[in-house]
Amino acid sequence: MSNQETDVYLFQPKQTIHLNQKYKLRIVEVKRQSPQIKTNYVNYQYSDGNKDTRSVFDTFVISLECRFYTHDNQDYHVKLDEYFEDLFIRDPYYLWHSKTPGKRYLVHPVPFEAERYSAGNSKFTLNFEVFPGHSESLGTTLSPFTLESEKWQIGQGVLAEDHQYIHTKNHIQIYNGGSFEINPRMHELKITIQTYSQGGFKLTNRTTGEMFKFHDDQRLYDTDTVVIDGPRIYKNGIRCGRLTNLGLISLAPGINEIDIDNVSRVKTAWDFRFLYK
Repeated sequence: MSNQETDVYLFQPKQTIHLNQKYKLRIVEVKRQSPQIKTNYVNYQYSDGNKDTRSVFDTFVISLECRFYTHDNQDYHVKLDEYFEDLFIRDPYYLWHSKTPGKRYLVHPVPFEAERYSAGNSKFTLNFEVFPGHSESLGTTLSPFTLESEKWQIGQGVLAEDHQYIHTKNHIQIYNGGSFEINPRMHELKITIQTYSQGGFKLTNRTTGEMFKFHDDQRLYDTDTVVIDGPRIYKNGIRCGRLTNLGLISLAPGINEIDIDNVSRVKTAWDFRFLYK
């Protein structure tokens, strides 16, 4: 990665595009909007003002100011059409740029107009809607927490502390270094549990008050694996939601106090990404 040039990657469902390598494109400046708060109020007849309800974070925009270079007039139109083909697809995709190398953004592109200043060259601003209202860490919690891994950056709150996400104890702490709660109904969260138990186990997040119960008439052995993958639950690769209380564990920002009960031996792995404003 060059110290002078800003690199941009598009991580799409069917391909990964190094945008300023595939095209003769120079990123002059990267801008992003501040977090967008969407406030919700309720008002009551004969009452003054409004009652505040929980605000949410709305879509914000990342802008890339670009210079687009080609050989001549004919090459310009060919390359611009190829550029449109790559940029505008039906599915959302992840945008990554080297100004914030430890983060990625789930986006849809916004239509733009190119301003030509010679036969083969133009300038334009690309706008991307970050519709979830947040960015997310490029690495997951099972990635090495080092700058050398090229998945993390200064300011993500993980490099200075020795946080662990693979445990062999019943009472553990799981650190969520992001700004937002990790909700398994909406966000990536994969909890893998290998344990010895006479008939199930109970997983409790004492920080949020949530509980997950796995109850099975058969004994669980160390070779058995229970996976809570978002809202889906598996035992040895087979869906088994009927063996649970259908409860899910979310992770609040900061330290989460976790208990695993009714087991004699246990190993857990917690794999998720941090979410940022």
